[in-house]
Amino acid sequence: MKDLKTLSDNMSELQYPEGFREIKCPAEKTIVLIGNKWTLLIIRELIIADGPLRYNELAKSLQKISSRTLSAKLKNMVSYGIIEKKIIDDSPIRVEYSLTEKGRELYKVTQLMAEWSERWHDF
Repeated sequence: MKDLKTLSDNMSELQYPEGFREIKCPAEKTIVLIGNKWTLLIIRELIIADGPLRYNELAKSLQKISSRTLSAKLKNMVSYGIIEKKIIDDSPIRVEYSLTEKGRELYKVTQLMAEWSERWHDF
């Protein structure tokens, strides 16, 4: 089994949404990158897995996400440096997604969000 490439490591520069660099507020920058339902749930699944997941494993755990949305979110998260995409030369070729160091640090953010929700939304 041989790694063909790890996409996040091979990118010379991360690609952020248009206008991202002009945003002054750090909280707003974070919201632009991870502030939607599916991105946060993908991060959650990769944190819970504590290792790489294949596309089909993510799709299965996020049952209501469309294939098109999952593909787009994964592509964006790779371009932002939050996850890495590893293509493994096997038969058949496998693609795995895992959190980068930058992505793993989001555990702290998601943990605080969970604690806040448990405190204020106990129903």
